[in-house]
Amino acid sequence: MTFNIDTDIDLNISKLDELLNKLKLAEDRSRAIRLITIKEFAEIRNCCPSTAAKIYSLPSFPSENIGKIKVAELNAIITWYSQKRDKKTELLDCSNNKGGAR
Repeated sequence: MTFNIDTDIDLNISKLDELLNKLKLAEDRSRAIRLITIKEFAEIRNCCPSTAAKIYSLPSFPSENIGKIKVAELNAIITWYSQKRDKKTELLDCSNNKGGAR
């Protein structure tokens, strides 16, 4: 930005404020909650929907029911994957539940 005698500083400041507000709004939208269904999870993970459903049924997996649809929040899934778990115990717990892994 070049300044000279004819530059309206107040106008430029208001334009900058407007740009900053738009940037903040865009950042806020990008942080919005993104819920992933079993079908979407299967596509992301490149597995069959039944495998994705078994993962959604694990006790430690951050899924929940919204109406009749099971969903998980994207950031919670990422966090879940980053944590170390005892997979054998988890699969046994899941197989004791209805509809779990066998």
